Amino acid sequence: MVQRRKGRMAELPFAALARSRRPRRASRRPDAPAAIPPGGSQPDLFAAPMPGIRPVLTYLDTAAIGLGRVDVRQWRAGGAADGYLYHVTTQADLETIQARGTIVFSPRAPLVLTERPGVAPWLANMMEVMETDGMAGHTADIPVVFRVKRFVIDELLEHDPDRTRRHGVSFFLLTGLTRQE
Repeated sequence: MVQRRKGRMAELPFAALARSRRPRRASRRPDAPAAIPPGGSQPDLFAAPMPGIRPVLTYLDTAAIGLGRVDVRQWRAGGAADGYLYHVTTQADLETIQARGTIVFSPRAPLVLTERPGVAPWLANMMEVMETDGMAGHTADIPVVFRVKRFVIDELLEHDPDRTRRHGVSFFLLTGLTRQE
């Protein structure tokens, strides 16, 4: 039987249950400054590039890179490098690029580009391949050259050592990966 002592219950012979403590909030001292980044607002975490991940482009707008067709009939071999990079392709491929309005490429399928002195050996090589394959004579298979402004895509280029060694002129691959120097 439990006896009462002056309004209190007598203690039972059981061990006291441990009270569960809720974690307390860290008290903010008024003298400690709040952690606010400079500028007064929190930076946008999605706008910053992820560390270790390189941004990749997959296409470029033809107007932005200054794509222009070069007349092969007026081409002079031996010209010095200029502010453009050149690509040799077929008439059908150039029409597709112009209709789409973009040049599509990727690290697995890069666009090959060269400086002005590399166009003549590239054209000669393409003509040899076309003659042996029996493709010459079709309007869609006529080789054409287009150029793009080098300064716009310079950071997206990688050197192509195989073609450079084969032709003796600098060749580049437009992969879409930004160069990290």
